[in-house]
Amino acid sequence: MALISLFTGLSGIQAHQTRTNVVADNIANINTVGFKSRRANFEELLAQTSKEATGPEGNLSGTNPVQAGIGVQLKSIDTTFTQGSLQITGRDTDLAIEGDGFFILSDGVNRFYTRDGAFTFDALGKLINPSNGMGVQGNIADSTGRFGATTGLENVQLDLNREIPGVSTTRVNLSGNIDPGPVSALTTGTEFVTASVVSGGPGFPFTLATEQKLEMRIDSPDGLTSGSITVPDASYLTLDSFVDGINAAIAGNDRLAGKVIAQQDPNTPGNIQLRTTVGGTGVQLTLNNVGTGTALATLGLGATGSNSAIATTGSTLNSLAQVGTALNAGDILRFSGSRADGTSYNGTFTAAAGSTIQNFLDTVSAAFGDNVSGGLDLTGKIQLTDSSGNAVTGFTVDITLDDQGAGSGLVGDTGLQQHKISTNIFDSQGRSHTMNINLAESPVANKWTYTVKIDNQTPNTGGTGTVTFDEDGSIRTFTPTEGEGTLLQFTPSGEVLPMKIDFTGLTSPERGINGLTQFSSPGTADVVDQNGRSAGRLDTIFIQNSGVVEGRFTNGETLNLARVNLANFDNPGGLLRVGGNLFAETENTGPPLIEIATETIESQIAAGSLELSNVDLAQEFTDLIISQRGFQANARVVTTTDQILAETVNLKQ
Repeated sequence: MALISLFTGLSGIQAHQTRTNVVADNIANINTVGFKSRRANFEELLAQTSKEATGPEGNLSGTNPVQAGIGVQLKSIDTTFTQGSLQITGRDTDLAIEGDGFFILSDGVNRFYTRDGAFTFDALGKLINPSNGMGVQGNIADSTGRFGATTGLENVQLDLNREIPGVSTTRVNLSGNIDPGPVSALTTGTEFVTASVVSGGPGFPFTLATEQKLEMRIDSPDGLTSGSITVPDASYLTLDSFVDGINAAIAGNDRLAGKVIAQQDPNTPGNIQLRTTVGGTGVQLTLNNVGTGTALATLGLGATGSNSAIATTGSTLNSLAQVGTALNAGDILRFSGSRADGTSYNGTFTAAAGSTIQNFLDTVSAAFGDNVSGGLDLTGKIQLTDSSGNAVTGFTVDITLDDQGAGSGLVGDTGLQQHKISTNIFDSQGRSHTMNINLAESPVANKWTYTVKIDNQTPNTGGTGTVTFDEDGSIRTFTPTEGEGTLLQFTPSGEVLPMKIDFTGLTSPERGINGLTQFSSPGTADVVDQNGRSAGRLDTIFIQNSGVVEGRFTNGETLNLARVNLANFDNPGGLLRVGGNLFAETENTGPPLIEIATETIESQIAAGSLELSNVDLAQEFTDLIISQRGFQANARVVTTTDQILAETVNLKQ
């Protein structure tokens, strides 16, 4: 047995020497990027059996086997793939993996795997490991920034002088809030005046073969306001669609917006009225053809409007400039106010055909009480008179409309709201053009018109339309004057292709105008997306946590250029170390699984960082002490066995 113990001790010495070598290697690589520590595992050698085990017989119990071990041997050297700490380097091409996986390198023939992401671009734009020149593997994006299958690995190589051409805008998306402002209301300060009105119409339905231009003039003692509008060529199947088209065209002229409104003629069914929303003594609306145009005859409109004047109690409600869209029978005017003593009063008035201001004021007087009578003073303001004929002072009144019909509306003292948006769009050669969008509130609740101009020019089609909202403030329709599906078409100057733009969101509802809202809060509506661009040159490269290499160009565009893929193995412990921080696959690793960081694997790539060694120095020093003691103990076994052999020799003496 003494001779066996000699070799038993020797096996222990050899095993602990190997463990010491593993610990020394870990400590030596404590500052090696991406290094994964290893550990040595032991197992016992086959034991020598001196006596076999026996089973129970009769009253005697069985006996256990008698065995003596003959030493230890190295079982395995395992790699510990725990996460190492990340060090921020500030170099954009330094990459670190947070989680499982390996970077893939290729020498042109074979693939290798590493956690060391100290990469750089060479003179040809190839992402490489500078210590060995191997290329980093991944996928190259196509010209639109899309990737194919992850299995088609190739070297990540970029054209560092890449340019992208200009792209014509084909989609403009609006989103955000349009503030409707306060509810349109008339007050004790309102000066009631009649509107100047021009009537007529072409009869419906009708098709306008070519666009028609009209000049509108508003003459008043305070001066002249004039401007031209363009009525789009379209098929107007209903009177409402024609009215909406004219209102959109008016709203597109800053000088006329809010001063003139089109509506169905309440006195002559089938006709329209163009009416002023401002009035007073001597205010008159006139229409003229522009140049040699024949718009008046084509549209069936008169040229000279009635003279506006300060209203009298005999004036009909629908003749007032403050009634932007005629009241229908059954519409309700709600009023409320306070008396001089602070007490309040309120009531409602239901409109009927031909209702006059006096009809309304009689209802107000009855609600006020105190035997007062209602009238208008010389400026058109509401006046209450007591039974002695004296004017009542200190009272207030607010009048709002509860529309019960088909689109009636008031123009309150605060006027109608407008929301302006400006953005840049691009033609087929990447030239920039300014698109101005004007959203104008109509007197009809929840209804707006829009007007688009590009470089201050009216588009061929789709430049005007209506926007309606539901009662909850969500958008209901966004319809060009020419009808749903009409593209906004514009022909820029120069030898470029005409621009055709989806402005309504119909071709891509998920990116359309669904984000528009009408809430009583600050207006935020704006262009949130347009898909055109000017030409640009590659300016900056950065890498996302998914491994996607993105390029930012001088035109502000960002485009996917390539993607660094990761490899993962069912058994990463089976990888073969081949030096240079590289691993090679073996039969025991299983085939590599090509992964996309953050998508097909939970790992992510941190750009501008490197993964440090995962060596725990305190643990290694502890293992070093244990290995040393194990080596010493086994050495004592050898020396003790030697002494026993010496005593055995001395037995002869």
